[in-house]
Amino acid sequence: MSANTLSIHKLTSALICLCIAISMLYIGSSFFIPLTYGIFFAFMLKPICDRFERVVKNRVLAIILTLLSVGLLIGMIIYFFFFQISQVLGEAGNIVAKLEEASNAVMAYFGELLGYTTRETSAIIEEEVTSAINKPFGMLTVGLSTSGILLANFALVVIYIFFFLLYSTAVRRFVQGQFSDSAKKEGEETLREIQHVAANYLGGMLTVMLVLGVLNSLGLYLIGIKYALVWGFLGALLAVVPYVGTTVGGLLPFMYAIATTDTVWQPTAVVILYVTVQFVEGNLITPKVVGNSVKINALAAVVSIILGALIWGIPGVILSIPLLAMFRIILDHIPSFKPVALLLSDELYAESNRYLNEYNHPQYRLSSLFQKRKQRQIVTSKNAAPPSDEVTKADAKVISDPKTK
Repeated sequence: MSANTLSIHKLTSALICLCIAISMLYIGSSFFIPLTYGIFFAFMLKPICDRFERVVKNRVLAIILTLLSVGLLIGMIIYFFFFQISQVLGEAGNIVAKLEEASNAVMAYFGELLGYTTRETSAIIEEEVTSAINKPFGMLTVGLSTSGILLANFALVVIYIFFFLLYSTAVRRFVQGQFSDSAKKEGEETLREIQHVAANYLGGMLTVMLVLGVLNSLGLYLIGIKYALVWGFLGALLAVVPYVGTTVGGLLPFMYAIATTDTVWQPTAVVILYVTVQFVEGNLITPKVVGNSVKINALAAVVSIILGALIWGIPGVILSIPLLAMFRIILDHIPSFKPVALLLSDELYAESNRYLNEYNHPQYRLSSLFQKRKQRQIVTSKNAAPPSDEVTKADAKVISDPKTK
């Protein structure tokens, strides 16, 4: 007979391993972030590479064509924004001057309402408002100063993508070889689903960006802001960083509206537009479109974004949802973790009754992972029962057999 009790050793080992893994991801972020991006994009580009390979019959050439095609598309987008933004930057001097002029007028008006003198109001403007106006441009300067690091990481990601695509068959067979013969089919299905999730996430994010770009551009055009298409789709591209990206994307057209318009309602309308769009994007568009494409519920998506930001910052925010989706697939193919996979799934609300039916068994409880099995030992003593007659006869036969001597 046996009895199951909680194993403190197993629980402690699991917690220590978890802490070590999180610490390694945090400390080694400069190594793990480009590597993770390379793996993720390799999964996404694998179907495109396979199509090229069926045509050219050469994997290296197919990978080069894949990277060139994606690079050409990205280059066209960058060229469009660079050409349009260069025109905006040509007006940068006038924009800064008008921003200072507008802020001075606003502060002077409120200073009079609060009883400040003109000299006191001017001192406040010089110390506070001017520095506040220069902060966004300081952020742009910092961004430009780190562009070398970004380019180096981008080149490293491209190298990772190339080699992961080149050795994709070998890596897949290596992973399959880690499974027993009975589990090989299950492992292959897991890899196929992970690749499918990566492609779905890309399609979901492109859909979100397109919807946000149209909404932003249409709203800015109706408000009467120049370069509405540029500001609208720039905010959509920045929305890849939830909440923060949309906020930054709205700050730029707001400042531009202050500098280039003579009315108060237009900058105010820009703020209202982006607050509304951010609310809709954060609560409806992204959870429904991206969440459904990767089959992650909204709560799990929000928690993963926060954890990703704490560990890897902005790259962690971008990668958190697809990594969680891949993690959910792995859990769904391990019987003991199927309840946890359902807890992350978008079917949680509709399938919650499974916890009291299908998963209401000891093997599906998390405590079963940290239990140890104790065997009751049979102690031999003088009061122990004598051996059975069959055993005694068998021993006597062995002793009397001359061949055993």
